Amino acid sequence: MRTSSDTNTQYKLLCYNYAMILGNYTNKQIYFRSIYHPQDLQYKKALQKGLKDSFGINCKIEDFNSIAGPEEIKTIISSLKPFQYEVGDNFRANFHLHTKASDGNLTPKEFLEKCVDWANHIFKSGKTNDNLPAFSASITDHDRIESVKETIALISQNPDKYKNFKFISGCEFLFHGYKEPYSAFEAVGLGFNPFDKNIQNLMKGFASNNHVSDAKKVIDAGGILSWAHPLITPEKLNEDFFTFLKSHGINGVEGNYQYQHWDKEYINTIKPLLDKFIKQFKMFVTGGTDSHRKSIF
Repeated sequence: MRTSSDTNTQYKLLCYNYAMILGNYTNKQIYFRSIYHPQDLQYKKALQKGLKDSFGINCKIEDFNSIAGPEEIKTIISSLKPFQYEVGDNFRANFHLHTKASDGNLTPKEFLEKCVDWANHIFKSGKTNDNLPAFSASITDHDRIESVKETIALISQNPDKYKNFKFISGCEFLFHGYKEPYSAFEAVGLGFNPFDKNIQNLMKGFASNNHVSDAKKVIDAGGILSWAHPLITPEKLNEDFFTFLKSHGINGVEGNYQYQHWDKEYINTIKPLLDKFIKQFKMFVTGGTDSHRKSIF
């Protein structure tokens, strides 16, 4: 049942968004601002509660404007072009990288500093006339979400600083359950509530023994899942594996994963097969650099 509090909150958010849009028209500069869908509002209320319970932080829903909700995530991903995942002047999204919580070198604070610097650079360059955020990125540690929670806490304490950036919660899950001898595979979860109690049970770190049936817990927490770095495991580029993925709610593929250090001839030879299955099974497409260094690039 919708309460008067919910109605008032939605009204305030609507006014806030229109004010931001009108202000940007006045300045002859328009950048991405989310219009809150009910699902996004509920997601941000869950984050609000999670921050209070886990960190003792009290904040307003508006403080999460730089954190994408479920509907906004889908809009961003569906609007991105493959070249916008490539490091360079058009780099607009990175949905696969690691921090010190697993095997990376970035702290959450360093991650945010690099993201906001790049987002501001892109915004100032005038490339944001495509209804996309200047820059969107996720932290996707291996079966760990400590850095995701800390990043959300940092954003909530200084929301205006991140106005050109969109953060999407993430995790790279190791799942088992496909047929032998290649039963294990990795999938990137995006946009789930990291404070969800059922998610905590999956945070086992490297060499986790999560079963593919656990993917439902990520989905129930509001997340979407994409098969990670598919060209690294070419033995799974077949109809049987894609049918298996879809049957467990893994409806995306990292088709724009950046294989910077891989043999380009191999990548160019095998990628058409991947693209064929993505189209055949109607998978959404994500991507990222999979950086483990002190860099988002």
